[in-house]
Amino acid sequence: MRQEAVKTAVSRFADLPVLQRSVVVLKDVLDESLAEIASLLDLSVDAVKAHLARGRARLREVNAQAGPLLEARPASAAASRYATLFNERNWDALRSLLADDVKLSQSTHSLRVGRAEVGIFFTIYAQSPEVWLAPAWLEGQEVIAVFENRADAKPSYMMWLEWIDGRIRFIRDYRYVRYVIAEAELTLAPPQISID
Repeated sequence: MRQEAVKTAVSRFADLPVLQRSVVVLKDVLDESLAEIASLLDLSVDAVKAHLARGRARLREVNAQAGPLLEARPASAAASRYATLFNERNWDALRSLLADDVKLSQSTHSLRVGRAEVGIFFTIYAQSPEVWLAPAWLEGQEVIAVFENRADAKPSYMMWLEWIDGRIRFIRDYRYVRYVIAEAELTLAPPQISID
């Protein structure tokens, strides 16, 4: 069941009711014990078991009914610019793209809010010169594929960005929960063709 949960694209978990989704992710993805989940969600262990059984059954239905993954489309100008600036190590230009109220979510850290606090994110990545980004698609959702080395055949994890009025409003970095896409089919956006 853990393997099926991990293979499930993140967007498919949205079809589960909140408690079922929470229990399935905590148990089958994060491998928490039933007692820990019960304590965390303020439920009895029996209630956790019931939500887990229903959530797993619903997840199997969702996965069985899911259509084929969508073809990759060209990257948006915003995603292309983000990846290009990152790959050029132009941290100041990336920081200038941040909205004043930008938020950064990384599973092992508390939520970072604001340009100054989120700007540290790029300082940390500056210490990893081999990391390379490429715009990609996951079930019709544009994401940023993260390669720990440019020569890698497959991305190690992804970032998801939310834009508003040309500024980055939200960054979700999956660096510390890379198993979320371990079996996912990320499709790289076709390279941009420049016409001189």
